Amino acid sequence: MNRIVVTFLKEIVIEMIISAVLLACVSFIVLRMTPSFAVTKILILGIYGISNLIGGYLIGKVMTKKKFMWGAISGILYFAIIVVIAFIVKGGIDTGSVGLISGFLISVAAGTLGGMIS
Repeated sequence: MNRIVVTFLKEIVIEMIISAVLLACVSFIVLRMTPSFAVTKILILGIYGISNLIGGYLIGKVMTKKKFMWGAISGILYFAIIVVIAFIVKGGIDTGSVGLISGFLISVAAGTLGGMIS
């Protein structure tokens, strides 16, 4: 049990670092090109997907059985952390900014896929 918690903590930190780097890149793109809100939303959802795909892959490499399940759990944890951070920073959840349902589905699907290909 302790090994699982430590593994998830390491994996979540890696996902957050990847997200931060990609978000910095997207911020630069938005600053320079001023894309529409729809394009910005797609880029943010892409960040969720890439981060969770890598995270699911990493957690799947460590876990020996039911890798898809561990990848899905990784995606759920990642998205939960994003929602908690957004709640703390904004004082509430803005369901229209990126979309809770689409963000959740992409996070879980990408984490599951990463776990399956590991």
